Order: sequence, then C-alpha cells, then structure tokens
Amino acid sequence: MNKAGTQTIETHRLILRPFRIEDAEDMFRNWASDPEVTRFLTWPTHTGVDVSRAVLNSWIPQYEDGVFFNWAIVWKENGSVIGNISVVRFIEETETADIGYCMSRAYWGRGIMPEALRAVTDFLFDTAGVNRVTACHDANNPKSGRVMQKAGLKFEGIMRGAGKNNLGICDEVRYGLLRGDREPKPVRGKAKVTVRFAREEELDSVNRLRRQVNDLHVAGKPETFKPGFSDELRNYIYTIHKDPNQKIVVAELDGSLCGFAVLNHIIRPETPFMYVRDYLDVDEFCVDEHYRRQGIASALIGFIRDYAKEEGFGRLELNMWEFNRGALVFYEAAGFRTYRRYMEMTL
Repeated sequence: MNKAGTQTIETHRLILRPFRIEDAEDMFRNWASDPEVTRFLTWPTHTGVDVSRAVLNSWIPQYEDGVFFNWAIVWKENGSVIGNISVVRFIEETETADIGYCMSRAYWGRGIMPEALRAVTDFLFDTAGVNRVTACHDANNPKSGRVMQKAGLKFEGIMRGAGKNNLGICDEVRYGLLRGDREPKPVRGKAKVTVRFAREEELDSVNRLRRQVNDLHVAGKPETFKPGFSDELRNYIYTIHKDPNQKIVVAELDGSLCGFAVLNHIIRPETPFMYVRDYLDVDEFCVDEHYRRQGIASALIGFIRDYAKEEGFGRLELNMWEFNRGALVFYEAAGFRTYRRYMEMTL
C-alpha cells in the first residue's frame, strides 16, 4: 500500500478534504450532536462543541501519517461540512481498508453518501493501492446498506453478534469490493475548453457574465451592492480592456463564451511595516451558471496560474465575500489559502 494520506478529492457535488479545527462548529451542529445520526455508531453523541473540537484536535496531528485516511465531506453549494468518511480499520495482511461514515440528517436521501463512498473507494484503490475495501452496518439499519450497494460494494454476508454500537451488540451486515471487481470506467469524451485573452468584440458577452457576478453580490449583500447593471458598470469593461496593467481572460466552450476573469497587476510600495508587494490579483471571476461543473473554472485557474508564472509573479491573490461559501470551497481545492480576513461589526 502507498502512504498517500488524506488528499483532497472533488466530486460532482462534494469536496472531500482533511479536517481543520475550524470545522468543529459544523461538525457539532450538523451531525455529531444529533442522536438520530449517532444511533447506530460506535461513539457517543457530542454534548457540546468543545467535544467536537477535542476530537478534531486528536485527528489533525495524525494527517502527518500517510496511512491516516479521514475526510470532511463539504457540500459545494454552501461550503458547509456536512459529514465524515474515513478508514476506521486497516488490515495490513490483506491490504484491506474498512470504511465508516456519517452525515447530517438534513442531507439524507440525496445520494450524497454513495457519491462520497465511490470517490473514497476509487482513491483507496487507485492512489493508496489497497487490495480490498469493506464496510458494514447494523442489520437494523438497512439504509446504510443501500449506500454501500449504490457505491458498488458487494454483499458478503451477515456476522451474527459480531458488532457493538450505541444500541448494544448487533448483527453486522458486511459488504466488500476487491480491486479486480470494479467495472472499467467508461471513457467519455471531455468537452474542450479554450481559455485565452478576450478580444474587444467579445466584451459585451463578458458583460453578460459580469451581470451574473453583480446579481450574486446583490443577493448576498443587498445592503452593500446596488441592484441592476448600470451603464457605468457596462462601460467600465472597455476601460479595463485598454489598461496595460489589466487583462481579461475568457473561457470558450462549443463556440460560446462561458467564463471570464479580470487580472490586475498590483504593486504596493514599501512602508515602514511591509516590504514591496508585487503580485497578480484576480479581480473578477465567473463561470456562466448554465456551464458549471464542466471543468471550466479549473481551466481558467490553470491558464491564470501559468500566465502568472510566465510573467514572473511570485503570488496570485484574490478576495471574496464571506457569503459566497461555494466559491471558497472551489478556490481552496484549486490551491488558494486564506492568509488574511476582513471583518465587520454591524452597529
């Protein structure tokens, strides 16, 4: 087995990533404090957020060990941590990873856990190199068994009186999958996304996307952003296009402009407290709402990163509003890290 550790995995709707201490609030609120969630689990319901924080403090140092696999399940749509999936036991002799999972009751019944379990199973086979993946559930909790079935695991049998959880001794229903059991993944042609710098005749199309950005901001911070899309905003894209310190990047798919970003070269002069800061700032970023989850945002980020390196920039920065949690999840998955916060107090 490879000591691959807990790497970030992205699926259609989820980001699976290592836990952070700031996840304690989500962990406690979304699942660890709910006795319905913990009913068939082996650990007790958390009585306070301090318990959740203590658990995370015990987990986080273990990420340095390449055989510790424990993912936070992040719902892309709002950036909330809604559950946990992990290898609860590893049998070295047979290279077997036994998986456990739990999730907020508010997200049950949407096919989310099978999506996470499939992704983790693929990772354990393809990246960690295990030979066998297993999972089990209390015989009185058949819904968990349906998760395993939907994820492709095969029924192996019932071990009577072999398990113990918060309800006491129970019969364990076991599912498993060998590396060789998996069906070959279908080869699908991936849409070709072209990323390049914008031409002047495309600026009206860019404005259509800029309006989506403005509408998002108005919905998230109506007390700050003005509704509508004024002529001043519409015309400003032409000022940006003519500015030698700014670049407009666009993404094109099947002949349609489906994404854009505005890049701004910023130089902050040296002060008594700080050195000169010379970096490339992503001032605006958007993928058309009708084209999302097709790899367009990742293609844009890849183009911007390559351009920044070619131009000799040492840093790539962006800022975003706290309400846009889905964007935060994407940027973190793309490699951005929070290094400062801008805070407010409403009076």
